[in-house]
Amino acid sequence: MLLAPILVLNMLILGKKFDWMAIVFFVGSLFGVNYIQAVHPEWFFDYSSEKARSEDFLITGVSILFLLGLMLRTLNRSYEDAIGEVSRLKYQQDGDYYLTSLLTRPLSGIRIRSKTVQIQTYIKQKKSFQFKNREYELGGDICVADQIVLRGRSYLVFANGDAMGKSMQGAGGVLVFETAFRALVERTHREGILSGYYPERWLHTALNDLNDVFEGFEGSMSMSLLLGLVDEENGFLYYLNAEHPFPIRLRDGKASFLSEEATNFKLGMLKDRARIETCWIRPGDTIIIGSDGRDDLSMGNTTDTNRVINMDHTSILLHAEVSLGNIETLGERLQKIGELTDDLSLLSIRFHPQTPVDSRERNDHLEEPIRLHKKNQDKEALPLLTQYADRHPSDPAVWKLLHRVYRKLEKPAEAGRAAENFSNLHPSGLQTIFDGAIQYAKASLIDDAIDMAERIYSRKPEVIPVIKILSRLYQKSKRLDKAEEYKKEILRLQNHRTT
Repeated sequence: MLLAPILVLNMLILGKKFDWMAIVFFVGSLFGVNYIQAVHPEWFFDYSSEKARSEDFLITGVSILFLLGLMLRTLNRSYEDAIGEVSRLKYQQDGDYYLTSLLTRPLSGIRIRSKTVQIQTYIKQKKSFQFKNREYELGGDICVADQIVLRGRSYLVFANGDAMGKSMQGAGGVLVFETAFRALVERTHREGILSGYYPERWLHTALNDLNDVFEGFEGSMSMSLLLGLVDEENGFLYYLNAEHPFPIRLRDGKASFLSEEATNFKLGMLKDRARIETCWIRPGDTIIIGSDGRDDLSMGNTTDTNRVINMDHTSILLHAEVSLGNIETLGERLQKIGELTDDLSLLSIRFHPQTPVDSRERNDHLEEPIRLHKKNQDKEALPLLTQYADRHPSDPAVWKLLHRVYRKLEKPAEAGRAAENFSNLHPSGLQTIFDGAIQYAKASLIDDAIDMAERIYSRKPEVIPVIKILSRLYQKSKRLDKAEEYKKEILRLQNHRTT
């Protein structure tokens, strides 16, 4: 009878999961031994009476139960202490995660107020954590957007990046990038030099500045990036790709890659002259940019428990079509068809133009100047064109005509300015930009000519006539190192074509 309260006492004191099973097992064993002693006393030594056997059993049982209780309690306390320490460290780590997320939050996000360009983002970081009963995420993916003014025109600057590493390491890369990006935007707002750049030159400058920051980590931190500008007035897109997944254009329900070429190394890696890619965003188009989390989906396991990762980078096109360009729907769809193995970020761009120039009014006012220009009566056509340009400075047609008229009248400075104005409104016209560079060179406006020629070179670095002009212009401007650099580039391209 003495063993029963001792058993209950131990079970109440220990009270941990599965500890009572050990107590019951040992107590059952003791009763089993006692029963065997009573039935087969001849199996044991020095047990001459039942009383002796009972006393010995009682002493042995109490001793074993006491020692067992001490051992299990010690183990339970060690277990509780270990769990407590792990919980404390986990809480401290989540606190660090939370503080890091607080640092990145003010610098990220979309800071635009545009009537014509709409940007949406979707971010799902792989690392999620709980702090003070609230859920948060932390990772290396980022989407940012802001507004800047270049040469009097308003642009939206956006970036979608994927920093090396996950959770804290990735968040560190994001924090570095966000700080450098916001500083660059503020410099553009405050400094006249950066705000006077063409979009192509601004992107090159931005990429170099960001790359210089990441190079300071000597390879321990890098980031893939797609950085771009959208002209708010005409919806023309400029972008460069630093080893980021290819951007997607959804047009008329059909998705396709804008380009399938990375134009630069990742930030923090080898520096190279990046190619600027361009395209028009038409009304109804959706441009979708995303990190490699959109492709690196776990599709399940094989029979030998190896994970199957999606290897088809074109599958995202079908998902973009099914989601109708809605990146919220696209992100949720990707998580339904597979498990994310990396951070996922998506950014979409849409363009809603304002009322265009009335074509009938244009035809009415430009019909006479066009007729005079065809008859080589350019002096008579010039005042009509300048009057129309003053009333409708956003009409590219009038600047293209003015460029032709000024060329005929041998006014190279004015012809170059007209070509520049046309290129601002219709940036895809590379031939007019090239003509503008030549006209500026004829007018001895060397710096303006270099700026125009560099615009073409940044988009088409393989065009040798443009490189020849740049070499000559830098020679005239006494920048012999740049002139020599372009001469070497000409030789490299010529040798490449002959092999």
